[in-house]
Amino acid sequence: MTDFPQSPADIIERIMQTAKAAVPDSLSSDVRENVRAALQDVIADLDVVTREELDVQKAVLQKTRAKVDEMESIIADLEARLDINN
Repeated sequence: MTDFPQSPADIIERIMQTAKAAVPDSLSSDVRENVRAALQDVIADLDVVTREELDVQKAVLQKTRAKVDEMESIIADLEARLDINN
């Protein structure tokens, strides 16, 4: 299973870990906090959703798709019984 971040905070933490590996330790904590705040603002503007929210929406979509398929089958059966398409 792919390891997806679970929240915007997880995304920020992963970005910060990557940046920390690329930036010298001598960089002040103020600069790091400014980078963290900037990243939080950017991610907030992106309307990032959590994995749980995405999974819930996928389940709703699957249920809706199944219901639509069922209704299409019922309509096709009724049309056949009434000989509407011929």
